[in-house]
Amino acid sequence: MSERTSVPASALRYYEKLGLITSERETSGSQRRYSKATFYKIILITLAQSAGFNLDEIAEQLRKLPDIHPLPPKVWGPLHKLWERRIDQRVAELKQLKINLRRCTRDASR
Repeated sequence: MSERTSVPASALRYYEKLGLITSERETSGSQRRYSKATFYKIILITLAQSAGFNLDEIAEQLRKLPDIHPLPPKVWGPLHKLWERRIDQRVAELKQLKINLRRCTRDASR
């Protein structure tokens, strides 16, 4: 799963410890198996982190989702809107940061 999602195995174990995802253990060893729904949860976790959500916020979001894939539009829609608002907020913050950096550079060169 680590290779498929580009998420380190240590992060997957941490997500599992936090209860964000679940796995099944093979009886012959300690190798974990993940369902297709869990694969998509891992993708959602990485996207949510990229959008600026912390793991506590992501855990709250995942609690509202059924353990199925694909997610029904009535479930995905509100989450999608929440993520878009967060991304828009981050874009605005980055634009302001860029303005502040220009001001600082301008003031430093005087």
